[in-house]
Amino acid sequence: MFQYIKDLFQKPEPVLEPKSIFVGLIGGVGDLVLAAPSVAALKKKYPEAKLCFGVGDGIFYATIKNDPHIDRIETPFFYNVWKDRERRKMENRKMREFDRVILLDNSTRDWWQEGKHLIDIYAEKCGVELETRRPAIYLSNEDKTEGDRLLRQAGFEYGDKLIVISPEVRSKKEVKEWPQHKFMELLKRIKGSRRIKIISFVSASGPDQFPGVATFRDTPIRASAEIIRRADFFIGLDNGLTHIAASFDVKMLSIHIGFPVECCGPLSPHASLIAHEPFCDPDSISVDEVYAKAKELLDSHA
Repeated sequence: MFQYIKDLFQKPEPVLEPKSIFVGLIGGVGDLVLAAPSVAALKKKYPEAKLCFGVGDGIFYATIKNDPHIDRIETPFFYNVWKDRERRKMENRKMREFDRVILLDNSTRDWWQEGKHLIDIYAEKCGVELETRRPAIYLSNEDKTEGDRLLRQAGFEYGDKLIVISPEVRSKKEVKEWPQHKFMELLKRIKGSRRIKIISFVSASGPDQFPGVATFRDTPIRASAEIIRRADFFIGLDNGLTHIAASFDVKMLSIHIGFPVECCGPLSPHASLIAHEPFCDPDSISVDEVYAKAKELLDSHA
């Protein structure tokens, strides 16, 4: 009990010129790629400091695995981000090991009401200024090789126009997902007489395969990123793959449902959005509306 109380209230003084920095983020894939520019800026600000990043395992670890600005990854990293006592305890514990501790997770579910974008929230918490307000993910040669293999498996041939879709979110589905039957109708219209190859990335329990679409389930995140990087066009929701697409120079369309666009919309000069008011009924966005924008973008890229 004594040690527990000590962990809560005995907070070491921060070091002005840190030699070791701990950054923790128990977020999704989108959160992680949006935090990556702040990690790079931290490393630039304190080039002599060893930077440790605490993250969940599996897909979350895989997302940041190749980040060259991170010296060490602690995984699985977890604490209850919604409880102030747990946050203080974790921060104090880490400050006994590191000169600087930065916990990036928002401590309230109403974080979005301030109207700040996540990328700016992370930069503010890290005490850095970003040279570029775009997400980042770092791919290896192995990721590119796996991307090639998957494209061959999907029957992709030279001259095909490649469209990648991400029709699913991993959390808050009832708030952020566009109805699957509307996605199906959209793809039927897009294919038309065009010479197009469409690839869809979904989870193991994701939506059924769309007709005429090569569907990949639980694909390694960085291999998925490599295929998105090579695509002509990307269509997604407010999810991790959409933020990954925003890190590349691929033309993209986000059907943004749920949280306000100014808080978590894709940050890319090549991004277009379809969005109504925050937390609108997903069914209120029509296929006609989305197809009109998609056709405009595809025609301009012909």
